[in-house]
Amino acid sequence: MKKELFDTTKKIKDFTKRCLMNESIYDYKGSIEIIKEYWNNAKNVKEFTSLVMNDERLSHNQGYWQLMKEKLNEDELNDLVNNQLKELSDSHYITYSDIGSISIGNDSFRYNIRNNYGDCSNNVYIIESDKHIECLDFDTTIKGDNINLYDYDCGNDVLCTLKGEYAIYTGVRVVALVKWK
Repeated sequence: MKKELFDTTKKIKDFTKRCLMNESIYDYKGSIEIIKEYWNNAKNVKEFTSLVMNDERLSHNQGYWQLMKEKLNEDELNDLVNNQLKELSDSHYITYSDIGSISIGNDSFRYNIRNNYGDCSNNVYIIESDKHIECLDFDTTIKGDNINLYDYDCGNDVLCTLKGEYAIYTGVRVVALVKWK
């Protein structure tokens, strides 16, 4: 297909198109070339979308995940995100929420990270090395000693204790805490 069609199609959101063509240091090297090749060889936008979504080499490209968010239903996306994070994480916890969040803190502070869903169980992944998590949205960072992850957003039972600086990434019923330094 012609490049002009990629620029003008409304079947893929503009932000997603920009992300597909923006290679970061975390991407599979050559991902833009792969995406351009798929576009040039696809018969239509639907075929292009299918080619990109089925190429696991692109799973570290933000555009790949933006496309997934556009095209998959919530359960399909959640399964894919959780499978990706299981491979990247050092530890995994299930927490519960009554106020739609994942609770972290200690005796002197509490911070509730939104789960983008409401009352439910949540998957929390701890990643102890600096990685960019394209499948989730960056939320904020935290830094400190004795940062507890609680099993319940209205409770006090500690699942684990973290120390250092962490980036917080969020999705629907999933949070990743990624060590920065």
